[in-house]
Amino acid sequence: MSFNPSHMQFEPFIYKSLEDLKNKVMELHLDIPFYPRVEILQQRINIAKRFIPNRLSIQPIEGFDANPDGDPGRLTYRRYERYARGGAGLIWFEATAISHDCRSNAHQLVLTEENSDKFKEFVSYIRDICNTTLRELGFLNDCVLILQLNHSGRYCVRKGKKYPIKAFQYAELDKARGLSEKDGIIISDEDLKELEDIWVQKAILAKKVGFDGVDIKACHGYLIHELLSSRIRKNSIYGGNSFENRARFFLNIIERLNKELMNESDFVLTTRMSIYDGIPYPYGFGVKPVENEKFPASIDLIEPIEIINRLYNLGIRLINISAGNPHYKPQITRPFDTPVKGGILPNENPLFGVSRLLNLTSLIKNHLPNDAIILGSGYSYLRQFAGYIAAGLTHEKKVDICGFGRMALANPNFPKQLFQDGIIDKKQTCITCSKCSEFMKLGRNVGCATRDPQYKN
Repeated sequence: MSFNPSHMQFEPFIYKSLEDLKNKVMELHLDIPFYPRVEILQQRINIAKRFIPNRLSIQPIEGFDANPDGDPGRLTYRRYERYARGGAGLIWFEATAISHDCRSNAHQLVLTEENSDKFKEFVSYIRDICNTTLRELGFLNDCVLILQLNHSGRYCVRKGKKYPIKAFQYAELDKARGLSEKDGIIISDEDLKELEDIWVQKAILAKKVGFDGVDIKACHGYLIHELLSSRIRKNSIYGGNSFENRARFFLNIIERLNKELMNESDFVLTTRMSIYDGIPYPYGFGVKPVENEKFPASIDLIEPIEIINRLYNLGIRLINISAGNPHYKPQITRPFDTPVKGGILPNENPLFGVSRLLNLTSLIKNHLPNDAIILGSGYSYLRQFAGYIAAGLTHEKKVDICGFGRMALANPNFPKQLFQDGIIDKKQTCITCSKCSEFMKLGRNVGCATRDPQYKN
């Protein structure tokens, strides 16, 4: 991605035609490919002795609409039923807490032994609808359903109040959340060891309730992601300058699950990783070891690639690539036209943010053997033209599956529209107004305030 001064000039999405968008991409010297034959997105792909029916995925985006005990609520059912009727071959279910103590919201999903039967009913219901839709669209393979398991770390909420459980102290992240360094706790090594056990138990439970795979979440500033950058964590086997220590917690969980599930050859063990968060060294991950850099820090993928190599050697064949910490500087994770209320516009063109996500994903894809499946992020900003870029990246083998989050909230039928009409309906696209992110920040039920009547008021 070459530097161009216009990258640093914010400009909203004003492109009325595909030609307009192509011209802007050329003007900015961005590496964003286009391909007119979107039917390439209907190709199936093999993973763990099963096939994902097509190249489109629903990304995990929290709805904060679970019942108090953590099982799926009425609006949870509504959202996932809408996704299931849309035709994506892979539904990556949202961040589900591994215990009630580590939720980021009182209405975040939590998987427990006590509510496992309710989860089983939920998974079966969504699977039936999804498979019926796929057959109607001409796909022969069943859908793949993956559950993301998470500990919210410094974004935990207990009894309605923010209760950060941190890997290390970093005043900037506390300040961004309206907290001080005195708020919350630094998690101990002993507590982390216990969490390894809980994470493994809940991943096995996810299989029992019917999911086809489980994601050990390592992105967006939550606990595992933060541990990967915990260089200033002292006297800890899970932190410090040692890369081995910082990766220990994450890899321990993967290694243990790999042994527990070694006879489950059709179960998908995976992760969604932020391979770059832009936070300056020594607090960031995937950044160059340069002191006193301003945000966003320079990219350095040595450590992310080392972890991904180890994941591959442990048998992981599907990785969902993301970047950034949306609680801190959301433009890295979700390029937007309008910030959340009280937020500011970034000093970069959102298309540059999209290109960064696409190119980071491509770098990882090109580094790994051909049997590694890479799922990419960052397409929702591209509105009705997103299918052409998804097709271009797939055609050039820069990504294997394209995941949509905000677009799925705004228009859950976007896969069906691409498969049947060759383009997403412009009147139903996400307009990156950040209202869904604002709902999330406020702890409210999350949906699209622009397109979905349920959330307009």
